[in-house]
Amino acid sequence: MKNLDKFLEELKLNLGENLVSVIAFGSNANVEDAKNNLNLMIVSNELTAENLYSISKPVKKWVKGKNPIPIIMNKDEWYSSFDVYAIEYSDMKDNYRIIYGEDLVQSICINKYFLRLECESELKNLLLKYKNNFLLNVRSDREMKKLLSNVIKTLIVIFRSVLRLHDCAVPYRAVDIIEYVSNYLTFNKIVMTKLAKVKYENDDYTKQELLFIEAELIKDIQAILKQVDAMHF
Repeated sequence: MKNLDKFLEELKLNLGENLVSVIAFGSNANVEDAKNNLNLMIVSNELTAENLYSISKPVKKWVKGKNPIPIIMNKDEWYSSFDVYAIEYSDMKDNYRIIYGEDLVQSICINKYFLRLECESELKNLLLKYKNNFLLNVRSDREMKKLLSNVIKTLIVIFRSVLRLHDCAVPYRAVDIIEYVSNYLTFNKIVMTKLAKVKYENDDYTKQELLFIEAELIKDIQAILKQVDAMHF
């Protein structure tokens, strides 16, 4: 993790005591030898244009190393965002590592009302994007495969949150998440499982499977949205 160590030193040098915490989160958070694609949350006491300017060069180097751009917040933003980012904070609680400073993740408190609300919002956005992209790309198998890949990625995030809403343990594999969440949501499990296997397990579609899934998926997203909308916690 040479790049991470160097990046951290530059953050400490430029932010000094203003730097509160650096948190790795996501699938690579606890992979010690991960060379790139590491998600970072940087929290400072205050965050001004001058602070951002001071760390802009190290951030550019970090992103050039094929890492996502870090999320940067001040402490007030961190504590005031548990409602609007309920899904993201819930995911972070399940998979994180403190790189530097305070363990702010221990302070995360997620209200189920806000978690369900963000699930509904994400599903509505997903449905809108799927319909728009369907209109533009339905005649291209290549583009539709890209679209389906993005759809299942978003749905797995939402499914994890639905399991948390029901106080259910969240498994690691996408196909297991689909199996578990089918106890709480009604959808075409064959379609969802196939999407997950293509996305995460190097499976592929036949032409007939692709046509079938394209037709079924819009009904499934609509059905899931209705069910999540009707949930009460």
